[in-house]
Amino acid sequence: MNIMLRKGFLLSALVATSLAVGIAPYASGADGKSDPKSKGAPGAPAADPPMVAGVGQMLEGVKWGMTHTDVVNLYNRVDGIFDREYNPQLLKTQPGVQMKALEAERDNRKSAFERSFLEFKDTPTGYDASGLKGEYTYRNHEFIMMVDRGGKKRFFFFIGAQPGERLWKVYDEYPLDEGGTYGKTYQEAVTKLQGSLAVAARIRAADAAQGIAFTTADWQDNTTHLRAIDRSFQKVLGLALEDRQTLANLANLRANKAEDPLAMDPSIMAITKGGVSDPNAHAAPSTSGSAKPPPKKK
Repeated sequence: MNIMLRKGFLLSALVATSLAVGIAPYASGADGKSDPKSKGAPGAPAADPPMVAGVGQMLEGVKWGMTHTDVVNLYNRVDGIFDREYNPQLLKTQPGVQMKALEAERDNRKSAFERSFLEFKDTPTGYDASGLKGEYTYRNHEFIMMVDRGGKKRFFFFIGAQPGERLWKVYDEYPLDEGGTYGKTYQEAVTKLQGSLAVAARIRAADAAQGIAFTTADWQDNTTHLRAIDRSFQKVLGLALEDRQTLANLANLRANKAEDPLAMDPSIMAITKGGVSDPNAHAAPSTSGSAKPPPKKK
């Protein structure tokens, strides 16, 4: 027992230290052990996140490939997620004004959830000003839905033309505060996650070139990739669960790339590529030393 506690303490301390310096605790392979193929010094970031068991259980009933109608039905149907949330309280409430108020609150939440379905078309959305920017692209048949329950906000991301859109990512926002599910700091959250998963995470620092907006700890199982995202500046922990199959094909699915408003127009680039010549320019007089000076006047 003492040995197990000591091992757990050492692992937690290692993760916390790694977070502080912005590196991964170790390089890991598919089995979660040291990867002999990893390049660089010991402790360098792994090429892939460590393998763990049971990441998919965090999906709480949703499955990869569901359409948004499937997800709405999971929550809104009779004896669905919303009904199961309200039924215990309704059973203890006498018929009357209070019961009607509870039923109206439940039904309003169902309607709000269904209406939250949004496609990222051409027009910017309010999500661009949130910590979710970078989790989606425009003009690629990508969609989002949101539900707020159980002390967290859950965002569902879909991809594919309707009616064949499919769920490929779930993103949860947990408040970082005293008594919260994952504690009050990002370090505490990752330590709790590695305790439940029994494997230290790969830690990656924010890197715009790699598309990593915030410091991230990640793991994976056979079907799902898990990211723990440091949004401490908003007092939020982001937990993103992604379908690995879709993730591997994401570059192909996102055929339309974001336009750079500062990029030079291609026609102007073609004109200026070889330099611009002035048609009114004339050759300057030769100043070569071989030129003869004018004859002197007598």
